Amino acid sequence: MNIKVGKEAIAEASKKLSNWGRWGKDDMIGTLNHVTPEDIVKAASLIRTGKVFALGIPLDGGGPQTGLFGGRFNPIHQMLATGTDAIAGRQDWNKIRYADDTLMLCVQGATHWDALGHIFYEEKGYNGHDAKLVDAKGLNVLGIEHSKSKMVGRGVLLDIARFRGVKWMVDGESISNDELDKCAKDQNVSIGRGDFVIVRTGQMERCLLEKKWAAMPAATRLASNSRIATGARISRSLRSAPTPGASKFGRTKPMKPTNPGTGW
Repeated sequence: MNIKVGKEAIAEASKKLSNWGRWGKDDMIGTLNHVTPEDIVKAASLIRTGKVFALGIPLDGGGPQTGLFGGRFNPIHQMLATGTDAIAGRQDWNKIRYADDTLMLCVQGATHWDALGHIFYEEKGYNGHDAKLVDAKGLNVLGIEHSKSKMVGRGVLLDIARFRGVKWMVDGESISNDELDKCAKDQNVSIGRGDFVIVRTGQMERCLLEKKWAAMPAATRLASNSRIATGARISRSLRSAPTPGASKFGRTKPMKPTNPGTGW
C-alpha cells in the first residue's frame, strides 16, 4: 500500500482514528481500556510449557544508543562498593561485606514501553491533555504508572521480516494495515480486541550480528493512517506494535504458528 504522508494526511487520519474522549476526559490509558479481567484469565490459560524467552539486551557503554537521536547516551555504570573495599576492611564497621553499584541511563535508552505522554499532536497529548503538563518535574498526566494494572494479556507475534522472506527489514521501511492482516492470515492467527500485537522486524538480530547499533532503536514505522499505531503514541487500537524491545526474537528457521497466540 502506497500512502502519501503529509500534514493534511496526518490531520485527516488523526481526526478519523482518534480515541480522544472515548473513555472520558480524564482517561490516561487509551486503548488499554480494552483489556478486561476476562482477557487476562484467557491469556493465562494459553500457557502450556514453562519455557522462557529472554528479551533483554546488554546495557553498557557500547550500546544500544549511538547519540544520534535526542542526545540519548548509553548507560553509565559506577561501583559504590567493591570486593577490593571488602578485602581492605573498609566495610568492617558495618560487619557485612558486599558489592553495590548504581546505573544512570536514559529511560528511552533501551527496551521499554512508551507512556502516552511521550508524543504530542501539535500542542496536545493523548485525550487533549495540554503538553505544558509535561514539564521539568515529569509527566503530570499520561504517565506509564497508569498502565500498571493493564499490561497483561494475550500476545500475538507477527513476524513481518519472515513474512517478507528476509532476515530483517531495512531501517525506515513501513508496515501497512494490509500487510499486518496478511501476515496474521499467513501465520494462521486471529487477533482479538484486547490482544497485544508484537511486530518482529529482525533489526535486533542484525545489530547483534553486525555488532553495530542502528541510529534509532526502531527499524520500521507504521503507515500514517494505520490503526496499528504504537501504544505509546496517540493510541488507536490495542492492535499495537510495542517498542522494539518486545520484538527481539532470535529465531532463524521459518515458522508458521498454528496456535491462537501466546499468553503473557
